[in-house]
Amino acid sequence: MLKFKRWSRHLLVIAVGAAVHTGVHAERNSLQRYTSENEVVDLSPDKSLRASTDPRRDERAKEELGYSLGMQAYTYGLPSLRFEEFRYGLNRMADAYAKRGMNSFSESSLDGAQFNEIVHVRMLSTPSLKLGITPNNDTMYSSCFYQLKDEPLVLTVPDIQDRYYSVQVVDGNLSNAAYIGTRATHARPGKYALVGPDWQGELPKGMTRIDVPTNEGFFALRILVDGAEDTGTVMALQDQFYVKPLSAEEGQKVVTTREEFPQPVTSGELPDFARIVDFAHRNPPQDAAGKAIWDSFKHIGLSLEQEFDPASLDPAIKRGMKRAIAATKDLIAWKVKYRGHKSQSMWNVDLVGGRYGQDYLARAEGAIQGLVVHSAAEGMYFHTYHDGAGETLNGSNNYTLTFSADHLPPVNAFWSLTGYTDDYNLVENDFRRYSIGDRTQGLTYNADGSLTLYIQSAEPKQGTSNWLPIPEGEMFRLNLRMYMPKPGVLDEASIEHYVPPVIRTEGALASTP
Repeated sequence: MLKFKRWSRHLLVIAVGAAVHTGVHAERNSLQRYTSENEVVDLSPDKSLRASTDPRRDERAKEELGYSLGMQAYTYGLPSLRFEEFRYGLNRMADAYAKRGMNSFSESSLDGAQFNEIVHVRMLSTPSLKLGITPNNDTMYSSCFYQLKDEPLVLTVPDIQDRYYSVQVVDGNLSNAAYIGTRATHARPGKYALVGPDWQGELPKGMTRIDVPTNEGFFALRILVDGAEDTGTVMALQDQFYVKPLSAEEGQKVVTTREEFPQPVTSGELPDFARIVDFAHRNPPQDAAGKAIWDSFKHIGLSLEQEFDPASLDPAIKRGMKRAIAATKDLIAWKVKYRGHKSQSMWNVDLVGGRYGQDYLARAEGAIQGLVVHSAAEGMYFHTYHDGAGETLNGSNNYTLTFSADHLPPVNAFWSLTGYTDDYNLVENDFRRYSIGDRTQGLTYNADGSLTLYIQSAEPKQGTSNWLPIPEGEMFRLNLRMYMPKPGVLDEASIEHYVPPVIRTEGALASTP
């Protein structure tokens, strides 16, 4: 029996060895056949990717490096550029209004706005208020540009139960960081501390902490207004929101130095890239993804560790970077017409909103078109430059928009439809109506419960109750806002029911492409 087992193991070894030998032999034969049939097996990279021997090709390559990475860097940094420009420009606007004796802004702006100071707009937005941020005509705005490099900033929020309000906290790249208000905090009053990325202390008991990823940023306060006669009430509510440095909130005597908003530097060589780098040094990215993109930017002289020095760059790379600025502006000018995805009825549908993550193109588009964009749960923004047939909206035409009785805008707060000129400002009109929605007095519904709105430059023959004026003979844009939307418009499968097409009516002139 022992001999048999030994003999069996011997046979097994022979069998395995033969199989291995056969496999290797077959592989060799296969390789030989492949080589003989195809002559040469060469795994070298394509010749076009090997080291260049053409100086002219090298120059083109360097310029394209500056161009491609320059577009990425400019797209990435565009929100910070827009933020600085708006921050400085709003200060100038408030100062100009004050000098003309107009009380459109709160007294806090009379000596010039500064960091960590709330400025209230004391009116509903009108075409004369050239904010250029697609403002709504439903709420009164307030804003505070925070600076958190030294300590947190404490926002005191009053008890408001009878109307919608929200505090939208955004970082310096205009991406949403947090919300306070009717939806997010159930209108809970109290003290909320905005905490920057470098602060290590402890907050007092009972104070709600809000971490923001940048030292600089701002928050936008919106309070719903029920008609012009309600503005006085809202002004009183605005004044119940106020901010203090944490040390002052804790009763310490605080000596603060006045720090006005710096004027953006537009001189020098490639100043926009210099500003992008400077802003990132003051507000460095905190997450790994945000830091990683700078590993590529270093190839065109943009670094989180060193100042931008265009003089040290290769001239070809600089040529590419200059081209990149113009190309990126072309890209954004196209992108602002298309956010998210197109519905079947030609409305832009964005189910994400202002929490961009690493979608830097969407972030740049939002910064230009609206400065700050609500997260979808707070407010769904549908916008379009086109009617349901895909033709560009133009004030030479008359249009209608009809919501069926079963699919009126489903909201827990309010909805409105607003028209804008191509500079993202409201439409001037003698009727002085800048939006229409569920709170418009005299709104008339059809017999079946549906609602038809008339969108045209001249007064409709049906009367003014359902009329939204648009600019005569000009391209325009429509925004459909649904604040605190119900689930139906937060779901891609059912959203088509709530965004009917804009219909050009018979007899209107052809639209301008």
